[in-house]
Amino acid sequence: MGEEVWERVWKKDLITSDYSLKYLDFIQGIETSLAHGSAVLEAGCGTGQTLALLSARHETTGLDISRAALDIARSNCKNAVLGSIFNMPFMDNTFDLVYNSGVIEHFEDPTNVAAIREMARVTKCAGRVIIIVPNTLCLWYKAGKWVAVMMENFEFGYEEDYSPKRLKTAVRNAGLEIEKTFGLQALPPLATNDREVLGIGLRKMIGGVEKVFPFKQYYAYTVGIIARKPCKNQAISSGIVTGYRK
Repeated sequence: MGEEVWERVWKKDLITSDYSLKYLDFIQGIETSLAHGSAVLEAGCGTGQTLALLSARHETTGLDISRAALDIARSNCKNAVLGSIFNMPFMDNTFDLVYNSGVIEHFEDPTNVAAIREMARVTKCAGRVIIIVPNTLCLWYKAGKWVAVMMENFEFGYEEDYSPKRLKTAVRNAGLEIEKTFGLQALPPLATNDREVLGIGLRKMIGGVEKVFPFKQYYAYTVGIIARKPCKNQAISSGIVTGYRK
């Protein structure tokens, strides 16, 4: 997908959407599970909003193809790098955690698996990879996207959605071991990046009820996976020689 799509997205003034609130809460939980000083990469970081939660205790890096996004991300992470998720300028086994949300769905098969495999390459032995994508099984997501496409105002370019089964298959094909499948944002949104029905305080209160909802990966807006890089797969590579590309 062309960089011009994301240049337009990230140059706008954005509202903190309901999904962003759930994603920030999720990353806050991940942050507390990391050892102090962990090396963290968001591969497709956008503005680096979640990296800001990780930067106080960890060595954070944001990678993106959008210069406009990185201009903002520099204030949220310690290292902002311009580059492609398919050819990341990092050595093998560099990061304790590599993650993204809203990235892999923009690539067709088999390039989606290639992107995940590249994320695995730069992850340390036994390190974690987290991937979150739109959920095929979320009816209000599917209906909303259909309306946006029909009205020709869907702004995120090419996008596929994933069932939990499809995401598991892609992650396993990239050589990773799945630890957990989860879902984020079960309720229909009261705010998107462009508009909101209620203020952020009320939205946080309403969204809090989702903490007791079970099996959210089968109906929430996004489905995600937490995976581990098995040590036996340290050789995961994409034309790497001693950590540097030919």
